[in-house]
Amino acid sequence: MSFSVEISDQAHADVQIIYDYIAERAPAGARRWYEAYQAALDKLEANANRHPLAPESNYFPDEVRQLLFKTRRGHRYRILYSLFGSRVVVLHVRGPGQEFVRA
Repeated sequence: MSFSVEISDQAHADVQIIYDYIAERAPAGARRWYEAYQAALDKLEANANRHPLAPESNYFPDEVRQLLFKTRRGHRYRILYSLFGSRVVVLHVRGPGQEFVRA
């Protein structure tokens, strides 16, 4: 089954913050991080229902799932999303050490 992926304004903002933070330190690293993020979105499009519930799911009325992806250096990031039929809505993108999202 193929899913249609929509990115929320908050998730766009999260991506920009993470990208800018990495780019200040390593511009090439920021590009690689963004490529890893895009590859993770491709996985959601192909198979969004295979990923587990996120810890944040307890705080929201809809199920919140997470897809973990990592950079070449091994830093783990989380894409938080909800499924609505064949539609995926990306809610947040969280970096290493960031607090859980609360409703």
